[in-house]
Amino acid sequence: MRVYHFLNEHYGLEAIEKKRLKVSRLKSLNDPFEYYHIDTDNSGTRSILKDRLNRTNRELGIICFSKDFTNPVQWAHYGDSHQGICLGFDIPDKELFGIDYVKSRTAGTEFKNSLDLKGRDYIKYMLSKKHEHWQYEKEVRMIVPFSEKVMDRRLIFTPFNDYLSLKEVILGFRCVVKTKRIKSILGSKYHSCQIHKLEMSSTEYAMRLQEIY
Repeated sequence: MRVYHFLNEHYGLEAIEKKRLKVSRLKSLNDPFEYYHIDTDNSGTRSILKDRLNRTNRELGIICFSKDFTNPVQWAHYGDSHQGICLGFDIPDKELFGIDYVKSRTAGTEFKNSLDLKGRDYIKYMLSKKHEHWQYEKEVRMIVPFSEKVMDRRLIFTPFNDYLSLKEVILGFRCVVKTKRIKSILGSKYHSCQIHKLEMSSTEYAMRLQEIY
């Protein structure tokens, strides 16, 4: 599946240069309701969920992608007000899971069923639901296990590879980075990676490709 990851200019160029993406730690995601889609009115439920989150946070993280690069709101929120860079990757479908956008939180009666899940299955279930206000993101996610338990708040990165294959570099409408610089950073190994520049659609509230180099 072709998916897209938005970054500001600085981190976009750094990702291309170092051929890697930062992995999001589970306890630092921008939505405070992440992981807590289950009704936590019960104090025992809250305590158990918090404990499992603390343990899982040491063992794995996620990278978030979108199935669309044309939404101007995403560029405003994640692409530094259209000044940033969006990276397009080909990732095997089996490595990704989607988001179910819902109106209300999951009933507390589902809590016991969630505890029967382990490892990736558990975190996939806990991170697969968000409020419908987020549906414009068209988000999919990839779980990244850590090579060792991470007990502190250090940054974790994962390299580009066959499961995270860079195919496109898309420059925001207001991005001032020159194409020659992108080509130079990519180097010969990524000569087939396409570079695009966006412009405003003249007929829709959407961004569109301006030209391909």
